[in-house]
Amino acid sequence: MLDNTFQRRREIERMLLAGKKLTVSKLTAMYGVGKNAIRRDFDIINEELPVVTKQGYDGGYSLMDGVGKYQNSLSQEQLKCLEKVAVICNAEDRETIRSIIHEFGPYCRKFT
Repeated sequence: MLDNTFQRRREIERMLLAGKKLTVSKLTAMYGVGKNAIRRDFDIINEELPVVTKQGYDGGYSLMDGVGKYQNSLSQEQLKCLEKVAVICNAEDRETIRSIIHEFGPYCRKFT
């Protein structure tokens, strides 16, 4: 059960990062789970990604503007290396590295 839950959440994250707007009803049908399970998934995903919820007609879950499909492409080792390099660079290179982290690294408020 835990593996299926983890896999479902990762798939939902990938769909969000691809720019899709998702609804609870669509996901319950897709994964054969209840509404509460999907809502818990979004609560947990929202701890790492900025999920926006829109209620009513044309509602659903999506990511905050500015968070794109390349988010979370860096491994933790790559991210740590870039952060170390950014400290010793000149200001112009530091801004370039921060833009790379912002575009390809995990969502992090300190880089936005």
